[in-house]
Amino acid sequence: MKQKLQNKVNELKLTLGSLELNAKTVKDDLTEATKKLEDASKPMITKDILEQIQYAIDESIRESSLSNVDSYDVDFEIDYNNSLALGSIEFNDADQLSEEIADSIEHIFNIIEN
Repeated sequence: MKQKLQNKVNELKLTLGSLELNAKTVKDDLTEATKKLEDASKPMITKDILEQIQYAIDESIRESSLSNVDSYDVDFEIDYNNSLALGSIEFNDADQLSEEIADSIEHIFNIIEN
């Protein structure tokens, strides 16, 4: 009787292990299919277009006012050894930079009305 029960327990453990492995495989397949479904609804572009977009972004950032001190709000504080330290810094021209990047990218494409 005890041996039959032990065999049943071992059989159920094997079945459970197999089911868990199968469930993991199905879960991984579901994750992959979901990703492919999300990608299917995205607009497609070529690597060449992607490189042009990256170049436009790079050029916009290089030509922006990142080095202009008037583009930042800064707060100074006195450090523990009585020296002046930069407490915080905030870039204020993010909207301008975003607009410059968008304009650069827009020049790559033929924009149509929906």
